[in-house]
Amino acid sequence: MEATIAAEQRFGYTCGAPHTSPKLEELASLEPTTLALMHGPAHTGPAGAWLNDLAAFHGRRAPITI
Repeated sequence: MEATIAAEQRFGYTCGAPHTSPKLEELASLEPTTLALMHGPAHTGPAGAWLNDLAAFHGRRAPITI
């Protein structure tokens, strides 16, 4: 998840919204063991923990408003 967060900080490709962190936490609660990326490889392991890390990162960011 460190590389994902570093890329997000550099490129800002995720549209942060008030529901981003809660949705990631909801997905993490399903305790997945695989994350399949849209344009990258699938990762196996503690996917729920990775999603919680990503949720925490997004929770610290100000949501984008339009």
